[in-house]
Amino acid sequence: MKYAYALLLLVLVSAQQSVAQKIKKPQVLVYGSDIMAYTAAIQSALSGVPTLWVADTDTLVPEFSRHAVRIDEPQGLDGGIWLHVLMDMALSKSPNDSLAQSVKENMNPRLFLNAIERDLAKHKDLLVLRGQRVDALKPDGKNWQVVLANKQRFQVRAVLDLSDGQQLAAMLPTETISRTLDTVGTQHLSLQTVRTLVLSGSVGQSAVAITLPQLLQTEYEGFFSKKSLQPLVAGASKNVGLCAALGQAMGAAAAYVAFFKTSTDKIDVRKLQTELMTYGMRIISYQDIPIDDAHFYAIQRFGLSGIILPEYRDGRLFFGKDERIGFGHIQPIFHRLFSRSQLWFADHKGDYLTWNDLLSLLRFVGLRGEEVDRQIEKEWSTKLGFTGVFDRSAYVTRYQFAVVLDLYASPYVKAVTQEGIFIH
Repeated sequence: MKYAYALLLLVLVSAQQSVAQKIKKPQVLVYGSDIMAYTAAIQSALSGVPTLWVADTDTLVPEFSRHAVRIDEPQGLDGGIWLHVLMDMALSKSPNDSLAQSVKENMNPRLFLNAIERDLAKHKDLLVLRGQRVDALKPDGKNWQVVLANKQRFQVRAVLDLSDGQQLAAMLPTETISRTLDTVGTQHLSLQTVRTLVLSGSVGQSAVAITLPQLLQTEYEGFFSKKSLQPLVAGASKNVGLCAALGQAMGAAAAYVAFFKTSTDKIDVRKLQTELMTYGMRIISYQDIPIDDAHFYAIQRFGLSGIILPEYRDGRLFFGKDERIGFGHIQPIFHRLFSRSQLWFADHKGDYLTWNDLLSLLRFVGLRGEEVDRQIEKEWSTKLGFTGVFDRSAYVTRYQFAVVLDLYASPYVKAVTQEGIFIH
């Protein structure tokens, strides 16, 4: 009797799960089994979009879950969902670059599999089908009709083919996804292109940054493919951080299209960047700003505002946190961010900003009073975490400038086009 009761209970639970799975129709389908497929599926679900992950192997992320590997990425630019997995493996609740490097030196397959299984169990908007394949794919108006080998049919808004063999891309006309990603070296970034960055990583000794327009070269009418990414994603165990970031960014873009029922040319750059940073993405790979810095995302937002370019040295990007802020560095951009700042700069001249200058500027463009001065002085070493003592005559560093500006007059909220031009 006990066995029969247990069997009946199992049947009832299975039936309830089957019904539950049919309640929410998936709007995004991710196909593939590797780290890109994993981060894309997780991000799509995190964005609140019902997502179906069809893994074409029985083992998820087999490159790390089948055997131990050593990941040699000297730049340490891990972020997003990938960094979350590494921290889970280390039983750490807060991100840390050094700890991530330590975990990667000996990636234990059991710990890795346990970490991703725990993560998958948290997402109510994600359904995973393992060891399945897609037999047919065709456009249907603004949607895609998908037929699996087990005869299940789905109509979804966006499809991501992240399979190694690009089986879904092969079902479409060859001209659909035939482009090669047109990357721009980090040494050639401009203030305009920096505003549209969505991810960063490294290939060997060199930093790589990808803008939204570059990412969307992987897309056609809601179909995303990694076909054009092959030069970057080959050998995932060597540049896994970049691969994971690419998957997460593609998942966010696909979720945006599905959630807002729109096309990729309508994606709001700032909304997408904010969504990615909400889930830990390291968009600008500053070597001198560790992920556990108290103001890490204030620096990210400041950088994405495109006021001051990152410094490029030996294939790496630096914020230059201890350098002074020159009037000439910020005046042209401030005119476009805060039109009334022209009046302030007409009355204030100099080589480098002191704290007296910065406080005056914040009050002027932020329409604030003397309370700004008092609050910064009060929170100098506590909330702000600045070293030394508050001195109005001292010069302002880039780090201090970015933190305070983000706090009191955030330029990041200024909307930009997908080309990085301010929208007035």
